[in-house]
Amino acid sequence: MSPAPASDYTVRRSPRARRVWLRFDREGRLVVVVPRRFDARRVPAIVGAHSDWIERTRSRIEATRRRLQAEPAPRLPGSIVLPAVGREWKVEYRPTSSSRVAVLDRGDTLVVSGRTCDPARCRDALLRWLRRVGRSHFAGLTEQLASGNGFRPGRISVRAQRTRWASCSRKASLSLNVRLLFIGPELVRHVVVHELCHTKHMDHSRRFWVCVAHHDPEWRDHRRRLRAAWRSVPRWLDCDIPAGT
Repeated sequence: MSPAPASDYTVRRSPRARRVWLRFDREGRLVVVVPRRFDARRVPAIVGAHSDWIERTRSRIEATRRRLQAEPAPRLPGSIVLPAVGREWKVEYRPTSSSRVAVLDRGDTLVVSGRTCDPARCRDALLRWLRRVGRSHFAGLTEQLASGNGFRPGRISVRAQRTRWASCSRKASLSLNVRLLFIGPELVRHVVVHELCHTKHMDHSRRFWVCVAHHDPEWRDHRRRLRAAWRSVPRWLDCDIPAGT
């Protein structure tokens, strides 16, 4: 398959990159991140080799964009359900004189206080809370899956990636998407197993998939369901929320 035209992507050199990786930015544009001294002449062939993934991801981003444009504007949540941890919280908004917005977890209720008239600040505060929940839950799950199975993962971080559920660096550091909290625990386990296997095999070779199948015998079904799981992520995490909602 021929490489994608140069106009279809941009190349960004990163001093921290240890390998080439592809991502889409917030505007849906493909970005090829390469190490500082990487030979850029190799990029077109790499992009061409991943053309199936690129087209699938582009199609999904465009389909999501069309769906969001057709739906009413999102509102700040009155409740948050996290299937990954099997819990639900009611969300209360209490305006105060503070210019900041904070989230207090009271067991089954989240109290959002401060400048609650600003939906963007409220969303950012809720996202910070979600990342704290994710760090605690994902760290425990990763340790459980790694223990006794010969995996030695490095640092675990929780981010808000737009197009990936997770990634693994060459130093075996795992980056897990906070949006995993909104999908079923069996799919979260599949994602973590996938990344743990990358700590041994940094490609998608036969040995890698044998590793995945050993630790997740139903990986094909989980992988298929994971493609549609983005629909489970609430819109308020990704869209602008009008003031007064």
